[in-house]
Amino acid sequence: MGEVHYMISEAAKRVGVEAHVLRYWEEELDLPIGRTEMGHRYYTEDDIRLFHCIKDLKEQSMQLRELKTVIPELKKAREQKKKKLAEMEERENSRMSQTEGQLVKAQPEVVDTDKFLQVQSFIGEALQKVIVENNTKLAQEVSHTVTKNVLGEMETLFHLKEQKEEEHYRKLDSLIRQQQHIRRESVKISPVGKLRKLLEG
Repeated sequence: MGEVHYMISEAAKRVGVEAHVLRYWEEELDLPIGRTEMGHRYYTEDDIRLFHCIKDLKEQSMQLRELKTVIPELKKAREQKKKKLAEMEERENSRMSQTEGQLVKAQPEVVDTDKFLQVQSFIGEALQKVIVENNTKLAQEVSHTVTKNVLGEMETLFHLKEQKEEEHYRKLDSLIRQQQHIRRESVKISPVGKLRKLLEG
């Protein structure tokens, strides 16, 4: 399923500003906004979250020129998060292709999107606190720290996911072994099995 796109009027309504304000912020902050084949702007959920953050910081007397120095760090953190998610998805697909020939296929784990939204919210809150103090140098240092925290949180989620998968495969292996054992035992107990035993003995 593709990413949802919003036209400028819908995006402005969701952010709570006029459409011309979004255009102004885009130009002043050099934000890369997508365009349709006909050249019309469209906005993603990520864009709308970023605009909400900008709006909140502007309401706290932050100037656009100050915001411009922090936006690249926020984008970098989001790109690293997307890259990590893509790697996790690729590993999941690789695991699934390895198990296709088995008796029971493993069910893929669902990535905890609520957790990632919380992490993204954490980024915004941390940046807001720094920016309110109006200290650009400190803002950059905290942005690096937040990025490390985000990556650490994602690494933890990734390990938890791997542990769940390993447990799933162990249970699957145990069930297959039990099934094989039950079949062997049932052959021994069946009349055909008893006859075979007598003939062999």
